[in-house]
This record gives sequence, structure tokens and C-alpha cells, in this order.
Amino acid sequence: MVRFSNPQFDIIDVKASRAGMSRSEFVREGALKAEVIGVLSDEEKSLLHELKKLGPNLNQIAHHANAEGYRSVADKAEYLLDCIAKFILKLKNRMKS
Repeated sequence: MVRFSNPQFDIIDVKASRAGMSRSEFVREGALKAEVIGVLSDEEKSLLHELKKLGPNLNQIAHHANAEGYRSVADKAEYLLDCIAKFILKLKNRMKS
């Protein structure tokens, strides 16, 4: 059983009315179809923070390497930037599932 305070019922009633649903239908639909977004662990947050710090440094290395003619270094830096971006996206998507 789920319990709500009177002010919470008022909010639910307004939202249900806007959706053209009864209170029960609205709560049932919300409970069964809602998408829950997970929370990152402290370790994942720390890792994400470190990765975000690496991105700008690698970007600077890639720009300097391109300017100086070190194409292989620039390619590797750009590859690492892509890997970091994919990993960050993977973490964000994991939070949504």
C-alpha cells in the first residue's frame, strides 16, 4: 500500500485531471511505466570526474600535435578523447536503465 499526504493527493489529482485520468489510473501508470534513473557509486563519480579532467588536456595535446605536424600523436589523442566520450556516455546510459 502507498500512502500520500493531503497536499500530495492534491498534486496527484491536478496532474491526473490534466492527463484525463482518474487518480488510481494516474498513480498506476506512473508506477508501472516510470523510468528510474540510477545513481552513480562514489567510485564511478570519482572516475567520471578524473575522466572529465583528462578531456581538455588531451584536446590541447591533439591541437598542438596537429599544429606542429605530429599527426600520429594527434590521432592517438583524438582516439583517446573518443574513448573517454564513449565511456562517459556509457555511464550516463547506465544511470538511465
